[in-house]
Parts: sequence; C-alpha cells; structure tokens
Amino acid sequence: MTTHTIHASAATIQRGLISPQAPPILTIASGDTVILDTWAMWDNAGDASLDLAGALALRDRFRAEGRGPHSLTGPIAIAQARPGDILKVEIERLEVADHGINVIFPGKQSRGLLADIFEEAELRHFVLDGRTMTTTLGNHITIPLRPFLGIMGVSPPTGEPPRSSAIPGDFGGNIDCADLVAGSILYLPVFAEGAGFFVGDAHAAQGSGEVVQTALETTMKVAQLRLTVLTGRSIKRPRAETPDHFITMGLDQDLREAARQAVLDMIDLLVDAQGIGRRDAYALCSLQADLLVTQLVNGVNGIHARMPKAIFRKGRRL
Repeated sequence: MTTHTIHASAATIQRGLISPQAPPILTIASGDTVILDTWAMWDNAGDASLDLAGALALRDRFRAEGRGPHSLTGPIAIAQARPGDILKVEIERLEVADHGINVIFPGKQSRGLLADIFEEAELRHFVLDGRTMTTTLGNHITIPLRPFLGIMGVSPPTGEPPRSSAIPGDFGGNIDCADLVAGSILYLPVFAEGAGFFVGDAHAAQGSGEVVQTALETTMKVAQLRLTVLTGRSIKRPRAETPDHFITMGLDQDLREAARQAVLDMIDLLVDAQGIGRRDAYALCSLQADLLVTQLVNGVNGIHARMPKAIFRKGRRL
C-alpha cells in the first residue's frame, strides 16, 4: 500500500462545482492512503482577513456563476473502481487550522431555518485552539472542536452536467454529517470509472441541522484518508460507521422522504449485516434507531439514522 500527499492548489481544486467531466488529479490503487489539505470557502478567501461585506460579495458572485462556495480537493481516481462498486473511506486523521468563521446571510438570501426572523447578516471569526480542541463564543461559552469534512463524495454518473457543490446527492458531496470525525468510515456508491473521489468544506464543529446555513467553517491542515474499493455488493446512497454506530443517510428536498430513505437503507443494512428479517429490522429501527437531521439548509435536506452497535452479539461491519 502507498501513501500519497496532495496539496490544495489551483491545479488540484474544483472551485464550487462537482463535474463528472473533471479529470483526475491523481490515480491511486485500492487500499492506498491519501494525505491532503483543503482550501477555505470562496477560493480560499474565507480567512481571518475576510469582513462581512467581502463575504456577501463573494457569495453573490459565486451564486451568479452557478457555483457553491466550496473548494474541493480532487477528484482522485482509484484504479480498480467501477460503477456498482462501493468506495470505503476510512477517516484516519483530521487536523484543522487555527481559524474559523460562521456566517449568517441576509434573510431573503439565506436558506437558514429562521431566515425570516434573523434577517440581518453577520460574520463571526473564531480562534481554534488545537491544544485544547476548543473555541469560545462570547465570554463564557466554550465549544469543543469535532473536526470533520462536510463534503466527501464521488463523481455523479458520467454524462450528467456539472452541479453546484452546495447540493448533495446519492454520490455524497455536501452531506454535512458531523459524525464523520476521525475514526469513522464512510461508504459511497460508485457511479463512474475510477470513482472520482473529492473532499472539502472543512468544519471544526457543527450541530446536526446546521441551522444558520454555515457551520464553524475552516480549513483542514491534514486529512488522512484510506480509500478501498469493495466489490460484489452495492449501495444506493452513502452509509457510515463509527466505533459505536451504524449510520444510513437519506437525502431529499422533503425531510420525510429523506427519513424514509434512511430507514429503508438501515433495514437493508440490518438484513445484510446482522441476518435478521425485514419486519424485525423495521421494528428494531423503531426501538433503537435515532433519526437525526443531518442538515436542512442545502436545498436537498439530509436525515441520518444511527443504530447502536452494542446491541448486537455479532460485531460485523456494513
């Protein structure tokens, strides 16, 4: 197995678009590890020098160009990946920068949950303490840092047009699942030759829902990921695994439909991985699965279902 290092630069970044036509920046073998970094929002402009006027101007420009705000490192091709396979992404190490921002956009231009009430724009800067893994809000609130990549995905099916990086889909992308910290595993369905894996949208912290439309946005100084192709079975949508939970994900404009997808995928997972019947699996979802709002601010909303591993005698993986 080989370890590859990729530095975010103009040559290795997709700027606010997810395109099946984008050529790979690197081809690796299944089982290889990549160590990479990411840019900040808006072509790396979301740093400590950014002010509110600049943030709003950048947002308007990117939207007018049909782009999302994200800078995506990739795509990375995995030589053995074919449509119908699964790409297993083991998240081994994540190290964030020492600065982050949170933006509340103007009411009529925002997808925030309470945009009709909190109509005034606001930009907050945060100092991220890598030693204590905390930051502060005001004088008496300490926020623990739980870094994760808001965007991890693969190329949509070949032939589809480029799309904004803001909109997630069955290929992954902007899923914003805060459970995907170091030590967790993401499973992605493969739709194109080589998979076309990409990452971005580094977050230092986020509550499930991401209700103002941004999390604690930052950059990843180090993201160490092991990429392995799994053959012989397939999945419809992203799934994940933490040391404590199995996770399935639903994505739809309608939150109820997203919840249906997450539960249906959890039933499939339980039948395949634990060998129980579908009716028992459905009942178990009602007894033990937690349905959480992953995010509801990206146009396509997300629900993830978490099933505790501790209840199973068999320690089988997805």
